[in-house]
Amino acid sequence: MNRSGWRRRFSVGITLVGILGVYLALDSRLVTGEDSYTNIEHGVDDMVGAYNLLYNDYVKELKPEDLSKSAISGMLRDLDPYTSFFDRKALEQLQIDTRGNFGGLGITITKRRQDNKPPVVMSVIEGTPADTSGLQVGDRIVMVEGDSTHAKDLSKVVEVLRGRPGEGVTITIERPGKAEWFDQPIIRARIGIPSVMVPGEIDPEIGYISMSELNSGRFTERTSSELERALKAELARKPKGLILDLRGNPGGLLNSAVDVVDKFLGPGHVVVTTKGRRPEQSRSEETKTAAVVPKDIPLVVLVNGHSASASEIVAGAIQDWDRGLIMGTQTFGKGSVQTVRQLGADQALKLTTAAYYTPSGRSIHNASRRNYRGGPIELTLADSMRVSVYELLGIIAGTERREEAITELGERFEMSPAQAEEALDVRMDRLLGLGMRKKSSGPENNDPDEVFHTRIRKRKVYGGGGIKPDVVVEVDRRSRVWVELYQKSLFFDFAVNYAANRTFPKRYEDYKLPADLVNQFWTYVADLTNANGFDYKARTEIQLRELREALKEKDVFSADDEKALEQLANLGEKERQADYKAAEASIRLEIERILARRVWGTKAEMLASLKGDKQFKEAVQLLKDRADYDKKLAMIEE
Repeated sequence: MNRSGWRRRFSVGITLVGILGVYLALDSRLVTGEDSYTNIEHGVDDMVGAYNLLYNDYVKELKPEDLSKSAISGMLRDLDPYTSFFDRKALEQLQIDTRGNFGGLGITITKRRQDNKPPVVMSVIEGTPADTSGLQVGDRIVMVEGDSTHAKDLSKVVEVLRGRPGEGVTITIERPGKAEWFDQPIIRARIGIPSVMVPGEIDPEIGYISMSELNSGRFTERTSSELERALKAELARKPKGLILDLRGNPGGLLNSAVDVVDKFLGPGHVVVTTKGRRPEQSRSEETKTAAVVPKDIPLVVLVNGHSASASEIVAGAIQDWDRGLIMGTQTFGKGSVQTVRQLGADQALKLTTAAYYTPSGRSIHNASRRNYRGGPIELTLADSMRVSVYELLGIIAGTERREEAITELGERFEMSPAQAEEALDVRMDRLLGLGMRKKSSGPENNDPDEVFHTRIRKRKVYGGGGIKPDVVVEVDRRSRVWVELYQKSLFFDFAVNYAANRTFPKRYEDYKLPADLVNQFWTYVADLTNANGFDYKARTEIQLRELREALKEKDVFSADDEKALEQLANLGEKERQADYKAAEASIRLEIERILARRVWGTKAEMLASLKGDKQFKEAVQLLKDRADYDKKLAMIEE
């Protein structure tokens, strides 16, 4: 069949498949002779034939665009999880993530599943139209331009709030502490999303810069200039050490990661090497400009299991050039390069084209981190959360109610309610397919026991994917009480209502929480109108409920049975109160964190969060002990 033959068979408009077919056929770099071209032609011919049959003869009328998307999804199914198709909305979000700005108001909103109420404002970006218009954390957006948001999907609400800078929009607000709704007109603007944040002086001897989840940090076109300003501001205080916080940072632009390393290493250092299928995809990226931070200032980089991609490039380069110590927990292991290729005017394909390697030669990629398309072991949820499939199935099988499963997932994996809901909503065929599908076709990782050496001090570092910290500091697990309260949004609701009826000083640093705050919180929760269905049971109380169910099946309910139940009930009550008491410190910290965001903004919230941050405190302590820092950096045995 000649080239025009299969093209003429597009009897209906299959835009995406057609574009992809033409792209494959015309990109001479992807074929190596007539056989390869023939194979491509035959494959597209088969696809077009199947498309036409389904479109014309299937029992129900099918939309061409749905068929096209399904065809592309089928092609991607057995590839690595990072190769994906972007429709218009997804492509717009990708551009926002990489450019670091969009046209809108300057708020983040969410819509809770459990209360079926309008979207609530979760944060307000400082200096944006939302901030200058007086919007507050906890406000509910009940209408946009007179149109109710109550039954709208969150994505639809976001879509109408965003728009061209300079254009106005009127939103109707329900605010805690106010009896009546009110309209608030706002002029949209170009919203810059800061990727770097300095919350203020936390310790007079230590500088701290966040590119973490605390400020929704990622590597964008703005990151390099933002970081340079932040570093110069912190260095002006003449600190004894610096902390760069990359925890929860999902990555971003490769050149932005190289620019970040520039600030600490200076010119002429390899930051990362990429190795791809074709020669032009394999190259090394080096630093080019003078360092901003003097090399005699100790550096600690904080990472965790949600630090991915560009974050891992930075951590790996700092570690391999012995410029600082990496602290926290092992990073995610997303070490593959994605290239975005346009498909038509408003759609694109993001495909994996190479793998990252650190300056010592380690592969960052952890091939065992695969979603349902790629093989066994773990399920990947939003925000790089990883979950053991076998444990997930065990929790689902071992709980009777969805609410119990959500609680157990939160406790076991420190999941947010949204992540737990996502895990429970995964289709069973996809979930089971994790253990049955063939191995991912994406990049491979090193043997986890393979030893590499840093470039200067020749310290041992290990492969296996991800960056393993020089100093491992695990975080403490949240208590079950805390998890259930969080899932019911009770910390947030209490903090917002608490702030609505009080006055506060201008600066967070001048505020002190009242000693009875936790008691006030429990009084608030005890009111059933506020509780959102919170009904915590201690382990003994859960066992008591199970025992009562079992005793119902007995023909005779003896006095001994009644006595045993009474003893268990008393024991359960004491256990529940003990659980509440044990959780008091973490409850207080969480309320303070949300209250700080509501009253003073994101920087204040960051200061409050760091108060109870075990990894941050360990980093501060290490930087203040220069002898211990030098010893760990040199790997001298104690």
